[in-house]
Amino acid sequence: MQDLPRQSIRNLGVQGLVRQSSVDDALIPAGSVTEALNVHFDRIGAVQSRPGLTSIGATVVASTPCIGLHNAQSGTAMAVFVSSGSATIYERQSAAWAQIAKGKGAGKIRFVDFAQRTIFFGGSESSIQVYSGSNFGVSSGTPINPQNLWYVNGDTVAGYIRPQFGEVYKSRVYLTGDTNYPPFGSRLWFSSVISGSGAITWTPSSDYVDINPSDGENITALKRYQLELLIFKPNLTYHFRTTGVDPDPWTKVGTRSQESIVEGKRGIYFHHDTGFYRYSGGYPEEISRPIDDIVKAITFANYDDIAAWKDDDHIYWSIGNVTVAESKGNVTYTSCVVRFTESSEVWTVYSYPTTINFGSPFVTGSSKSIMVGLNNGIVAEFNKGNVDLGESIKFRMITKWYEWGGLENTKEIVEMIAIAEKGQGASLMYQTDDYTDWITISPSLDHLITWYTQNTKKFHRIRFKLTGSGYNEAIVFNGIEAVNGTIEYIKNG
Repeated sequence: MQDLPRQSIRNLGVQGLVRQSSVDDALIPAGSVTEALNVHFDRIGAVQSRPGLTSIGATVVASTPCIGLHNAQSGTAMAVFVSSGSATIYERQSAAWAQIAKGKGAGKIRFVDFAQRTIFFGGSESSIQVYSGSNFGVSSGTPINPQNLWYVNGDTVAGYIRPQFGEVYKSRVYLTGDTNYPPFGSRLWFSSVISGSGAITWTPSSDYVDINPSDGENITALKRYQLELLIFKPNLTYHFRTTGVDPDPWTKVGTRSQESIVEGKRGIYFHHDTGFYRYSGGYPEEISRPIDDIVKAITFANYDDIAAWKDDDHIYWSIGNVTVAESKGNVTYTSCVVRFTESSEVWTVYSYPTTINFGSPFVTGSSKSIMVGLNNGIVAEFNKGNVDLGESIKFRMITKWYEWGGLENTKEIVEMIAIAEKGQGASLMYQTDDYTDWITISPSLDHLITWYTQNTKKFHRIRFKLTGSGYNEAIVFNGIEAVNGTIEYIKNG
C-alpha cells in the first residue's frame, strides 16, 4: 500500500457536457462532465448555475401558449398568443402589452421587416398583412401592396396566396409554404425589387420558382445566409441565388422547423431529425454528437416546434420534455433547452418551469437583451435574475469517472477539499464503482474551502456530483482536491 498522489479536479466543464452514451467512460476527455443541468461553463474551469427568467410586465394572457414573437424594426416587441383557436397579436407599449390585432387563427405567426414595415403571415390569414403603426391589415397600396397577391390558376384556383414562411433577400421579399394547392408546397414567390420610393409589387402568376416538387417534400423554412437564400425541406436543402435554384438538393439534411434556424457568429445553426447542424459553407457539420442521447430523445411530434435563439456567444434550442435512458434509471428533463457555446464548442442542458416556445432579441431605446415567449401566457426576459419567475433554480452536475492509479487498483481518499467561491445551497457527493448510492461529502459549501476528513469507501473508480437549488445568487464551484489517500496495487504473478 502506498500514498495516493494528490489529485486535482480544477478543470470542470472545460470540455463541456459529454454524455456516456456517446463516449466510453475510459475515453471521456479530462475537463468533461457527464451530466450538466442548469449550470454553464462560461468562466473556464468553474461551474456556475444559470441565470433565470424575469417576466416582462404582467402576464399577457393567462395559461395560453405563445405562437409568435418578434422584435419589430429592432425596437418594438410583438407577441402572439392563442386561446380557443384564435390568435391575438400584442405590442409592448408604455411598459404594458397592448392588443393590436385579433382573430388570426391558431397556427404559428411569423414576421419579417422590410421597407420600414413589419409584415406578418401564417395562422389562417388569407394573405400577408402589414403593420401600419397601430394595427395589422390587408389594406391596398404602397409600399408592400399585399392586394397584388391574388392568384388565379386557370378556372380551378382563385384566392390570396397564404404563405407560412418568408425572408428578405437581395431587395425582394420571398414567400412560400402555401400547401392548399399543389405544387404550392414547393412554390417560392418573390416580389419586385424595391423601388426608389421604397415600394414593391407582386405578380404571382409569373414571379415564382418551383423548388423541385417531385422530391416528395414541401418547403419548411427559408433563411438568408451570405449571398444565398437557403430553402429547407424536412430532409433536403436547396440554394437559391435569384438566377435559379440548384436542380439537385445541396444536401440531404434539412429541417422541419423554421424556428430552429438561427445565425450565429460561425454560421447558420439548425435542427434536423438526426441532430443539430452548423452550416458555414461546404457541407453542414453535425455538432451535437456529445449529447446524442438527448437529441435522440426529442419526440418526433416536437421536431417542428423546436425553437432557437442566440446571444453573443451561445445558441439555444428549446426541445420540449425529453426522457433519457440511463444505466441506473431514466432521467426526464422538463421544458428542456440545450445550449451550445460557439467559442468553446461545449454543450450544457437547461430546464425550465414551462416550455419556451419562441426566442427573439428584445431591444428598447435603452437596452438590448433576449425575450422568450412561454407556454403559459408570459413573455419573459431570458438570462435575467437568479430565479425563474419567482421559482428557485435546481441544478446538478456529475463529473466523469476517475480511475486514479489504474482501474485495477484499490484506492481510498483520506482527506479532500471542495473549493467554491459561492456555494450556498449546493451539496457535494461522491459515488464509487457500480454502487447506486451517493454519499454526501458536504451538505452545504458555505466557505471557499470545505474540508472532508472522513475516509471514503475503497474504490476502483470514483465520480462526484454537485447538486442544489439557487435562489439569492448564482453558485460558483471551482473544483475538488484529493489531498491525502492510499492506493493498493494489484501485483501480477
